[in-house]
Amino acid sequence: MDPGSWSDQGATGVSSKAGSAYNAIDSNIVKVGSDFYMNFGSFWGDIYQVKMQSSLLKNSGSSYQIAWTSFGNGAMEGSFMYYRSGYYYLFTSWGNCCQLVPRPAAGTEYHMRVCRSTSATGGFVDKSGVDCKKSGGTIVLASHDYVYAPGHGGVIDVPNVGSVLYYHYVNNNQGTNQAATYFGWNVIGWSGGWPSV
Repeated sequence: MDPGSWSDQGATGVSSKAGSAYNAIDSNIVKVGSDFYMNFGSFWGDIYQVKMQSSLLKNSGSSYQIAWTSFGNGAMEGSFMYYRSGYYYLFTSWGNCCQLVPRPAAGTEYHMRVCRSTSATGGFVDKSGVDCKKSGGTIVLASHDYVYAPGHGGVIDVPNVGSVLYYHYVNNNQGTNQAATYFGWNVIGWSGGWPSV
């Protein structure tokens, strides 16, 4: 496949430095009608959002927080927003992604959680109704069997299959270092309007 040619279009206007409210990484674009929004962030103030110009090359407003957690000193990152049946689902990864030796305390390793809202711009809550800006987040996928520290994923619709959650994880059968990191996926079930795998 030919990726074509690429050219630098300059900065989006979203950046961070020490002391910023947010860490400007892990961006994800979502289209809402004719508008586009970029979700981004990691640790620091966790997940932020900003409206983008129609060209997607620049932001067109002020950034605002849409998710935060006290878990692991605010260890939330890798947001991905997915629309289904009237709800915007905000998937995020919590915990320690990449410390494999020694491993972090059990339960603090990477895992995926979700909140949802009828609006793409805020009001996200988990299955228990806890605000996503106040450590809300229902666990979708965590360590199990040989799968360790799954996270930093997204959702794609696959014809004749359904919604698929994809992510990276460490295969405990293959070792405990980065060489044992694999790509995984699971078909999502939507019982009661909440994703599960």
